[in-house]
Amino acid sequence: MEWNKRCWAEIDLGALRRNYRRLRGLLAPEQKYLAVVKANAYGHGATRAALTLEEEGADWFGVATLEEGEELRRGGVTNPILVFGYTPPRDTGRLASGNITQGVYSGEYAAALGEEAARAGVTVEFHLMVDSGMGRLGLRPPVEGSLAEAREVLQNPSLRCTGAFTHFAVADELGEPSPAFTKEQFQRFTGFCDALKAQGFDLGLLHCANSAATILYPETRLGMCRFGIVSYGLAPSEEMFGCFPLEPVMSLRAAVEMVKEIAPGDTLSYGRKYTAEEPRRVATVSIGYADGYPRCMWQQGKAIVHGKVVPIAGRLCMDQLMLDVTGVPEVQAGDQVTLVGREGDVEITWDQVADQSGSVSYERICGVRSRVPRVYLDER
Repeated sequence: MEWNKRCWAEIDLGALRRNYRRLRGLLAPEQKYLAVVKANAYGHGATRAALTLEEEGADWFGVATLEEGEELRRGGVTNPILVFGYTPPRDTGRLASGNITQGVYSGEYAAALGEEAARAGVTVEFHLMVDSGMGRLGLRPPVEGSLAEAREVLQNPSLRCTGAFTHFAVADELGEPSPAFTKEQFQRFTGFCDALKAQGFDLGLLHCANSAATILYPETRLGMCRFGIVSYGLAPSEEMFGCFPLEPVMSLRAAVEMVKEIAPGDTLSYGRKYTAEEPRRVATVSIGYADGYPRCMWQQGKAIVHGKVVPIAGRLCMDQLMLDVTGVPEVQAGDQVTLVGREGDVEITWDQVADQSGSVSYERICGVRSRVPRVYLDER
């Protein structure tokens, strides 16, 4: 690779494909696969990731906003798209013209959507959202009145229900009481759906299993499973490390800008938190916290250069960081630096960076900024 980029996120579409095939193998032939590509496919590039997964056979795509769904349509994605979050009722025409399905979470919201849809002369497809214990969005069984509210939503003439779903709160936690709560959520959801079916309503496609539940709770797979973080090769939680074979899809790399020698007593970067106790060799690298690499990593962060792990020296800057490369004398300007990823037998993982920065891998990969180019590799 030519190092013509100051820093870049390397996206291994081959790994994305292999993760898909392994995960698809968990499902029965009739069960659908929804790939979650919200937040720019967790930082990986929504359109490119979705097109790759659609080519592999993904049935649905999940997004957080209407705009994310429209981006996929402009990029050529043709399979069904479900919006998990809020779409202003005034945009019902855009939902219909984009053939994008909306999640509907209350009678009030359904009425507003239906009113605008009638005014626009369109019918909006939706999935009924059920709050079985997440406490976020959805009708909440067994609260009194929930069934009546659901009936009102399902009878709206300008809306057409094609599915119903809920979301688990602790499916990725292995110790009690979390498994019991996940099973309780599942029972609440299926019981609510059964009650509506008994009253003659066709709810369409039922889905509640996220990444963790699909792996740990086969009984929750129902008609469709929603795969998010695992698609990109990361475990849903620390407790699930090793529960399923996955390949990380994103690596974060940068280039050495300059190499310098510093003397004992010399200090580096803002705040002068690093002082050389002996002669050191320092490489300035073209990535900083404005690129999404956490500023707090200066305290214990490391990188890989020429297959060797070296420490960060001094506080991160907005656009650069410094590495102590005294033990790697061959380093020179233009060399590749790996902040996250593998070089030969050495690897730094997103989970390690998340742990060292007091975060989770979800936040770290989503936090890689848009100014960082995505470089796609696709060895099948």
